[in-house]
Amino acid sequence: MDIQGITHLGVGLFTGAVAGVAFGGDLPGFFAGTIIGGVTAIFPDVDHPGSMAGRVFRSLSLYLEERWGHRDSPTHTAAFVFLASLPCVMALFLTGCQAGLLMTAPLGGTSHLVLDSRTRSGVRPWRYLPVGEKWRNKIYKGAMETGKSPLEWAIAWAGFSGTAILSAFKLSGLI
Repeated sequence: MDIQGITHLGVGLFTGAVAGVAFGGDLPGFFAGTIIGGVTAIFPDVDHPGSMAGRVFRSLSLYLEERWGHRDSPTHTAAFVFLASLPCVMALFLTGCQAGLLMTAPLGGTSHLVLDSRTRSGVRPWRYLPVGEKWRNKIYKGAMETGKSPLEWAIAWAGFSGTAILSAFKLSGLI
């Protein structure tokens, strides 16, 4: 399993757990937020056949990679995060969950873009939005080399640990 997928999953689960604590109310709401945050955090990598999402949706992944390449496909944009979050948001809305829990899907997807923006490859999150040319072509990138930075392990560990701690507190009734 690739390090980047682990990092996205850990941070996504933690993001969802935080939203679950803040907005989920009961235990099922907390765990729903945690799971949705994790799943939506790994989904933008469906454009990479070796990723967790790419292995599940293999045909789609191969098409996206061949057509655009990893991180140049529409899946690494704010528009995709919004559109991919809609089914989760609608399902949560129809089940009558706490209103704030509706944010877990967009937050999970956004965590993916934020993490990728810290790598050397970077992302162009505004590419398909009706904004000025300057914003559409803006690449956000950092110094981290995907799969080779010890910082990735630290971020992944922090995400999983934070999720475990929040889960323990929630199960014990402390939050």
